Amino acid sequence: MADTMKERLRAVKLTIPVMCGYLFLGTAFGATLAQAGFGPAWALMMSGLVYAGSLQFVMVPLMAGGAGLATVALTALMVNARHIFYGVSWIERFRRMGRLRPYMIFSLTDETYSVFCGLPGEESDGVMLRVALYDQLYWVAGSVAGALLAQQLPFDLTGIDYAMTALFIVICVERAMSRADRLPLCIGGVCAVLGLLLLGPDRFLAPSLALTAALLLALNAVGGKGAA
Repeated sequence: MADTMKERLRAVKLTIPVMCGYLFLGTAFGATLAQAGFGPAWALMMSGLVYAGSLQFVMVPLMAGGAGLATVALTALMVNARHIFYGVSWIERFRRMGRLRPYMIFSLTDETYSVFCGLPGEESDGVMLRVALYDQLYWVAGSVAGALLAQQLPFDLTGIDYAMTALFIVICVERAMSRADRLPLCIGGVCAVLGLLLLGPDRFLAPSLALTAALLLALNAVGGKGAA
């Protein structure tokens, strides 16, 4: 019991920054969803079963416009393709978690990934599970609250979905400021700009991420050989 309480407190401490962001961003999503004509039940279902912040924002106009399943599936692949690269670095760790592995894979969002990458050492399965679970609970709570509040607010909430973009910018700047080596950030930025210019805003994300990953792997390989 003592170990369980310790794990809970540890997970809460690790996820406090995510909680602050997810409650607000979840509220923004819930409000956006409600404005499109979908109630709190939809917010609960999407945040519980989809649980992909940026994709959920993108899905609102698709749902409102009656987009087909193929369109939604392709959009989901393009928007969330970056999670493939997140998961690669945690394959072995999640495999050791046994029956918890499917949920750990499902719940690996941008912010949860950032928390995991910032861990100073090996954490117990209980702490990692609780970090992932608490983060999702924060998002679900914010989403449902936003959908409920939007039905009572007398003013237009257009533009509130920019909160997700703002969060990504803050995370990027924070990571850049905490690192002495900013070459990976520069490589990612150049690849993103080139992809945007060559492919357009609707198709640049996955190719840019793939190119960034390939260049970083090549750079790491060259660095490793040089060190040897």
